[in-house]
Amino acid sequence: MAEHHRNLNSAIQRVALVLTCALAFSVLTPPRAAQAQDAYSCIEELSDDELRYRIRYIEGKLDDNKKQATRWRYTWMGLWLAAGGGMTYAAVNAARDNNNADKFGWAYLAGGAYAFGLAHAVVPAPNVWGAKRIRRKDDGSSEALRAKLRYATETLEQAASVEELFGGPLGVVGGLLYGVVGGTVKAVQWTGASRGLTAAIYVAPPLLLGLQTATAPRGAVQGFESYRGIACSSKYYEKSEEGPDFDFSLSPAGGNFKVSF
Repeated sequence: MAEHHRNLNSAIQRVALVLTCALAFSVLTPPRAAQAQDAYSCIEELSDDELRYRIRYIEGKLDDNKKQATRWRYTWMGLWLAAGGGMTYAAVNAARDNNNADKFGWAYLAGGAYAFGLAHAVVPAPNVWGAKRIRRKDDGSSEALRAKLRYATETLEQAASVEELFGGPLGVVGGLLYGVVGGTVKAVQWTGASRGLTAAIYVAPPLLLGLQTATAPRGAVQGFESYRGIACSSKYYEKSEEGPDFDFSLSPAGGNFKVSF
């Protein structure tokens, strides 16, 4: 039986090491360069109406994403901190029983839970508060509108960066590394003691961070990519009730183009 458990622990460690290397490679490999518009290059050239259109566009993208981003961030922050509290309680009980193996295991998991939870409190949340702050900016003059659009663009770009951080592989890789280190230390230092807790140290951090990553919002990422497509394009068209109607048709006799006001 002891030999079986040693083989199982060894297999878990080898699998975790392979997954760690694979995920680390995916993170450290530089992405291919992407061609995209510079969303800031034409701000000085836009008319007031064009500036207002783009500001409303960005506000709309952030508003559309706000509910999911808020729910996701505060739900996961609460889950991590609650889990940390429960694990701290378990570590204290293990310490009272002089069970050093369990004390280390629960304290190690609690430390990770607190760190992952506090990340939600420390990392800015422009995808939550961005639209509201943009609306507070002055827009009473052309220069104020330009400053407001620049701030709005920066806010949307920052929101996209935060979502890419939480929605990318970095969290899973960090959780896997954290689990491998803690599980290995416990397995070596207290061989055979509380094997279920040892397995939990290996599995729980990457599993939970994987779920967090899989459920992370992507609205700001998609919104920023969409905005860059129209930011400096002269092809956007917002038709109003008083705007012109365009009619274009082709026939064997020739073409017809008509503008009606």
